[in-house]
Amino acid sequence: MNEIRTTPAAGGYTLTAKILHWLVAIAVIGLILVGLSLDSIPKGPSQDLAYFLHKSTGVVVLALMTARIAWRLTNPPPPSEPDLARWQVGLSHAVHWTLYAILLVMPVLGWAGSNAFGAPVSVFGLFTMPTLLAEDKELAKQILGWHARLGITAGLLIVLHISAALYHRFVRHDAVLARMT
Repeated sequence: MNEIRTTPAAGGYTLTAKILHWLVAIAVIGLILVGLSLDSIPKGPSQDLAYFLHKSTGVVVLALMTARIAWRLTNPPPPSEPDLARWQVGLSHAVHWTLYAILLVMPVLGWAGSNAFGAPVSVFGLFTMPTLLAEDKELAKQILGWHARLGITAGLLIVLHISAALYHRFVRHDAVLARMT
């Protein structure tokens, strides 16, 4: 059996990049799981709390993703591992930047959809986000439909991302995963 390489050839991501990555990962996985179950929670205080936490956490993800992209643009990541095929590097970049775009657009759609539904977006009761759209229930259905589709797409890309990381760790025995851990 090949020994697992635990030291990336070109070094790993910065501590800030790692913290932002893992905070976003935990929040987004939780948001997707809660988002998938929101309509199955009986109407009432439990569903209201679930929506409140979902929206609040979504705003936090928007802030974290803004910080994450700003950090990445000003602190380039380490070069790819030298033994990766060009198609793997290309696919990796495509998945990352698609996730970045989705994780910026999806919270804005959730915010706009909530407003169009007639619901303000309070962030953990600390402050309320500005209203983006006037109440329009039909528009809200459309916007929140796109929000949900992006959530499912993000979930599929996250499964691909995690699968690739585990493939590199346990099949290829390279240090791709070690760059972010």
